[in-house]
Amino acid sequence: MRTILMLVTYFLLCILSIPLLLIECVIRKINQKAAAAFALCVVRIAFHFGMFLSGCKKEVIGIENIPTDTPVMFAANHRSFYDIILAYAVIASAGVQVAFVSKIELKRVPMIAQWMYFLNCLFMDRGDMKQNMGVILNAIALVKEGYSIYIAPEGTRNATDTLLPFKEGSMKIAAKTNAPIVPVCIKNTENILENHLPWVRGGHISIEFGKPLYVETLDKEEKKHIGSRVQQMVQEMYDKKEIV
Repeated sequence: MRTILMLVTYFLLCILSIPLLLIECVIRKINQKAAAAFALCVVRIAFHFGMFLSGCKKEVIGIENIPTDTPVMFAANHRSFYDIILAYAVIASAGVQVAFVSKIELKRVPMIAQWMYFLNCLFMDRGDMKQNMGVILNAIALVKEGYSIYIAPEGTRNATDTLLPFKEGSMKIAAKTNAPIVPVCIKNTENILENHLPWVRGGHISIEFGKPLYVETLDKEEKKHIGSRVQQMVQEMYDKKEIV
């Protein structure tokens, strides 16, 4: 039943998105940041509604750890497609204007791709190193313009209890801008969909924001291994966190 509800809701949202996207285009011609804020509001509401229909019961920890006076880089583990829904809904509700770095395949999903464009999201082709570097440079530019960036440095979904190595290249976003890195630990989202495709099932999911890591406080040698350090921070949160 939840699967059918989600599919029907997706098609209804696609229809509803047509006039909203027209409004978004008008706003964007006037003020690009206002357009991004409008898009964030629409997506936040849609994702909260999606989690409700899915039967997700979310637990949010450490939201107070997100700095409010500067753009940040969120570095998260990646377990499921639902990570995006959970993280975007929670971060947007905290009032943070954030752009996600996502896999390029999402550019082919109707309406989702359009809203991601207006949210300044960046699409990474994992098989193209040159394109990946371009994405990192664009992310650096966005941070300098005042946007926060959310990235999953593992590079792919991983539902095991051991995180994959965090790619050091992604850490250049923080290293080149001195944006604080907020480690993000997501847990149990794979139990909503991936563990029993194609059926959607409810359950408890969790997102935890750790204490930010300030790159400018690191010495030269430590800056060479930022990814490993952030991976360890997320792994520690994962290992101690139990979903009730």
